[in-house]
Amino acid sequence: MRINFIYSGLAFSLAVFLFTGLLHAQQIVTPRGIDWATFLQQHDLVWTGIVPDYYSGAIMGNGLLGNNIYKEGEAYKFHIGRVDVTEGRMPADKSQYRNLYHGARLPIGYFLMKPVGAPLSENMRLNLWDATTTGNIITDKGKISFKSYVHATRDIIVLETDTEGEENGFQWDWNALKAISPRYTFGNKDYPQEYIDNPNPDVKIYTDGEYKLSVQNLLGGKSYIVAWHEIKEGNSRRIFITISQEQTEKQAIDKAKKTIRDAIKESPVALESSHKQWWHAYYPSSFVSFGNSKMESFYWIQQYKLGCITRPDKYIIDLQGPWAMEKTPWPAIWMNLNVQLTYSPLFTANRAEMSEPLWKSLNDNLQNLAENTSVNEWQEDAIVMGRSTSYHLLSPLKADMEDKMLYETGNLTWILYYYYEYCVYLQDENELLEKFYPLLKKSIAYYTHIKEKREDGKYHLPETASPEYKSARDCNYDLSLLRWGLNTLLKINTTYKLGDVKVPEWKDFIDNLVDYPVDPEKGYMIGENVNLTGSHRHYSHLLMVYPLHMVNWEQPENRELISKSISHWQSMPDYLQGYSFTGSSSMYSMMGDGQKAVAQLQKLIDKYIRPNTLYRETGPVIETPLAGAASLQELFLQSWGGKIRVFPAVPENWAQASFINFRAEGAFLVSASRYKGKTVFIQIESEKGGECRVQTYMNTDNLRVQQAKGAKTDFSVIDKAKGLISISTRKGDIIQLTDETLDTIIPKPVKHPKEECNPYGYKR
Repeated sequence: MRINFIYSGLAFSLAVFLFTGLLHAQQIVTPRGIDWATFLQQHDLVWTGIVPDYYSGAIMGNGLLGNNIYKEGEAYKFHIGRVDVTEGRMPADKSQYRNLYHGARLPIGYFLMKPVGAPLSENMRLNLWDATTTGNIITDKGKISFKSYVHATRDIIVLETDTEGEENGFQWDWNALKAISPRYTFGNKDYPQEYIDNPNPDVKIYTDGEYKLSVQNLLGGKSYIVAWHEIKEGNSRRIFITISQEQTEKQAIDKAKKTIRDAIKESPVALESSHKQWWHAYYPSSFVSFGNSKMESFYWIQQYKLGCITRPDKYIIDLQGPWAMEKTPWPAIWMNLNVQLTYSPLFTANRAEMSEPLWKSLNDNLQNLAENTSVNEWQEDAIVMGRSTSYHLLSPLKADMEDKMLYETGNLTWILYYYYEYCVYLQDENELLEKFYPLLKKSIAYYTHIKEKREDGKYHLPETASPEYKSARDCNYDLSLLRWGLNTLLKINTTYKLGDVKVPEWKDFIDNLVDYPVDPEKGYMIGENVNLTGSHRHYSHLLMVYPLHMVNWEQPENRELISKSISHWQSMPDYLQGYSFTGSSSMYSMMGDGQKAVAQLQKLIDKYIRPNTLYRETGPVIETPLAGAASLQELFLQSWGGKIRVFPAVPENWAQASFINFRAEGAFLVSASRYKGKTVFIQIESEKGGECRVQTYMNTDNLRVQQAKGAKTDFSVIDKAKGLISISTRKGDIIQLTDETLDTIIPKPVKHPKEECNPYGYKR
């Protein structure tokens, strides 16, 4: 039957089939069945005033270029950026290379829209579905209405305005920012003197025919150009902006002009339509609706941001995305938590392809990863990664470095954990064996070079850093990642019968590896003789619990240890930051405690998330809100340890919940819905075939398992209490699970009150 209802104050209808028992053969659930424009409208960012705050601006991007709209004085700032504009220098002595200066991400600049009159009121709305910002500025001299977007597939930023009264004469001014590391501008004193003594030349700004050009030549060799062109028709203006970067100034100018010329050839409607087309295809990769409207808005804005900050053919995501600031201590790519958390929500959201720039970069920069070992003899078989880097991944580590807090040996292995997820979520055996496996083998080889065998007959690790806290021997950060890496190498060898000659060595290593250092009262320690005695924002000592799940809640013997470790960590809140709450939320979800998991996310959202959902720790750091999206996913779907868990940690007060096409290990796409606190529908699409173990939490006595086309499917019950079953699938199977005693309701949006919608943006 067809049901009409009021959804967040907006009248629309959804085709919802309510019946008991067998689903109709044609009723295959896909995200395409969602009214996306209406659904996302309630999550648009809305401003009833525009303020002078980077973290309150309207952010747009296409994986390369970005634009952030906010206020400056009585003018309106269009702060633009390009993600790959970096310093690109290399000192004569390569050992003196400093990522935060020689490889720093550089700010570009901003345009100012200066009204003729004094602003009286203003408003703005970022339409998520169309990835377009519209706004109105009312002054004592008239009105400026504007629309802006960063084109999804062209390297062009578009601004269109219509004016009333004297505002037809508003000014449009360019302000170039100095090409110098934002870490130096921020005030840090750790700069190399030669970097400051050899500044980049000043920018050149001039008119070239119908184009305005801002030309910056870098000492590193490249040139980047900001070019813009304006078309005036009566009270309307169209401004086209691009940023190009090439090896020479002439090449950059030619590229910028061509980019603008090609955009102008299209009509305004056609240009905007091609932009929207990409975004309208992007969102329906998956769908989810939560029982909390603000968390739902937060989640979907993160999906929007992912489409702004990366694409399959672009670059590794750094800490700022395409919205570079002129003052921040973090103008690089951070590898000891930030990259890992940034990419964590992509796989379940069925957007795994968006992570490909990271994996490509690892494989393309293998020589630099080897040179990071800083020992010539190790470079033949080992790779490693320091704390921060640029796109070339050069970040050396020295085992004898004086400051052991810089000796973070586990960073690359942690990144490879997410590369492994990419492979197993897609069930891409070629990628796993030909690219991932050699990288993991070399990453673990670094540990074989530094391991120590003591009198107890066990292998130990020397003093290494536990990020954000202290260094220690037998650091749990490294022991967790080393165990995972060794187990994974052995598992791949067994599964694919590789017969690697290193297998006996790996077995010996893991069989004789020292246990995790544990305090009987407080749980997991930082490392040998180093306890957690003060507030620690990072969960570097708890990776074996999350995200690696090697120590988990399904092991009854470990539950007390897990509980006391998390409680002790969270009991000292002074230095906890946003990702302290995403990490603990995910751990509580692993424990099946949805109430605590959501409570931690509520702390994140209430205290740390800014009006446009960006996040700040001294400067912009992009990872934490994205990690929050992963934590929200884990309330509804978890996929680890060889099985899929459907709705493992839904809080009791979320009686209705649903998702469509969340991706799980084994290349399974899972859809499910809950109604009145019970799971009433699960759909599993098998892209590659194979055994599917799914923990349904449903009554297996009443469980009907069938092909979407109607044929009954055999299954075996593994754990009746948890509704854990095993289904043998063939490639292309779409299998649906229902409870014969309950109404089957397919996934659909949760209805939220109108007053709870559009919580982000800025409200006066």
